[in-house]
Amino acid sequence: MVVQVKPGQLGIATPFGELLGNSTAEMERELQDYVEMGVDWIRIDIHWDLVQPTANGGFNWTLVDRVFNAIEAKGIKITAVLNDTPDWVNDNLSSWSDQQAFGRFAAAAAARYDTVVDHWEIFNEQNKAGITPQAYTEMLKQAYTAIKAVDADDVVITGGTAAVPSTGNGMWGAVDYLQQMYAAGAKGYFDAVGYHPYTFPLMPSNNAAWNGWQIMEDGIRQTMVNNGDGDKQIWMTEFGAKTTGGGVTVSAADAAQMLREAVDLAQDNAWAGPIMWFSYQDSTYEPGFGLRDGNGNGREAYYVFKDLANKDAGSGQLMSRETSNVTVGKTIQGTNGNDVLQGGSGNDVLNAGGGQDTLGGGAGADAFVFGQTGLWDRIIDWNDGDKIDLSGIDANTDWSGTQDFRLVGSKWLSAAGDLGVYASTAHNKTYVQANLDGDKEFEISIVLNGVHQLDAADFVF
Repeated sequence: MVVQVKPGQLGIATPFGELLGNSTAEMERELQDYVEMGVDWIRIDIHWDLVQPTANGGFNWTLVDRVFNAIEAKGIKITAVLNDTPDWVNDNLSSWSDQQAFGRFAAAAAARYDTVVDHWEIFNEQNKAGITPQAYTEMLKQAYTAIKAVDADDVVITGGTAAVPSTGNGMWGAVDYLQQMYAAGAKGYFDAVGYHPYTFPLMPSNNAAWNGWQIMEDGIRQTMVNNGDGDKQIWMTEFGAKTTGGGVTVSAADAAQMLREAVDLAQDNAWAGPIMWFSYQDSTYEPGFGLRDGNGNGREAYYVFKDLANKDAGSGQLMSRETSNVTVGKTIQGTNGNDVLQGGSGNDVLNAGGGQDTLGGGAGADAFVFGQTGLWDRIIDWNDGDKIDLSGIDANTDWSGTQDFRLVGSKWLSAAGDLGVYASTAHNKTYVQANLDGDKEFEISIVLNGVHQLDAADFVF
């Protein structure tokens, strides 16, 4: 079954115990924040060892019921991860009896949450857990068959693999693991591939061979194409960056930029599925990854997430990139969004509409005019002498009158009126983004094809 959702939709990868928290009220507060953030998906575990601690003791769904019912009440889609092993099976799940037991667990979970969960991820980072690709493939077959027997329309996603090297001691590289899964007969037993494209300390746009995003674009995707699964998506069931604590860290501003880049890169590719940010708030188990710190304060990535998630059109199916209007002329006016405006050989004026417009000036010194806020307008042919005209937009909505923008270069948007320019050499794009109200979220985002060094002379304020 080919299942596609809009590329780059945002979700939260939240550990089960962290969302459960210390009280129902605490969980409700967190879920309400998810709603206000625009979260489309929650990726959360069903721990096998929690619900079936003994081989013959049946299943105890009490805690899972509490969490899943609370999520369902908020209208957020669940990606349920069937994960972890109880003491009565081998951790490597290499025996046929253990694999069958996992299948029975999957069947029980699918039946229990038939009306609550439609998306199932089979295990987590199994490529570094000592589970061979062959053993995992048998687990996957058992789980897929069991879930589809309950609901043939449910979506089965392979366990998100980690971007690690093959070491020969129970750890396989993600690409090698997927290749061996195909060789073991995995084709036909999943609807999407799960992967964890962590890139820090690099940006997603960095084309280093070991960059998690590059591994996905070049290795995971190509392996799927080579095996006839090019029509299936890659779901990024974990993504994030560590900003505090030991080991490799990045600044909070860089983590926010990583999120911004990841969403933009995903939106350019129909094969990209949702991005699940790990995690909502710092914990003692994994400090430094949270959108909020341990005291509940939002980091820069929190505000970027909230802005992007509330503008990504929700969790519906893949939206067509075809446009509603195509206009050619000297002075061109967009409409309610999703327009194509194409200039000619002269000095054209292209007035963008309601967002997600594609503007091409052609030859000449063209003016790209933006009179309202919008997300992901694209200029496809920026040339020397062209201008981005923002004079019709109030740069600071907190003050009366019309205020001018303040160009901050590649620095973080920290105040109302800040206008930033961010270039990505690896993906040949330049981003122009602006904050209007000081909330650390951008209300304007314009993407230019190509890498350009823009300065104040390129703008009209």
